[in-house]
Amino acid sequence: MTNGIRILTIATVVGLCVLTLSDSALAQCAMCRGSVTQAFARNLNLAILVLFVPPVSMFATIFFIAYRRRK
Repeated sequence: MTNGIRILTIATVVGLCVLTLSDSALAQCAMCRGSVTQAFARNLNLAILVLFVPPVSMFATIFFIAYRRRK
C-alpha cells in the first residue's frame, strides 16, 4: 500500500468516526426534534444514517476509481 493511499484511508476513517460519533451527527433539525417522541427519535436517527450511506459509498467508489486511473 503506498503512502498516499494509506494516508487517504486513515483520513477517511478518522473523518467518518468524527462525523458519526459527534453529538451533532445524531441530531435532527429543530422541527423534527420538537415533534418526535424519544422512542421515535432513535429510529429517525438510524433512518438518517441509513439514507446517508449509499451516496457516500457511491462518491467514495467513484473517487477511488478516478484516483486509481489517474495518470
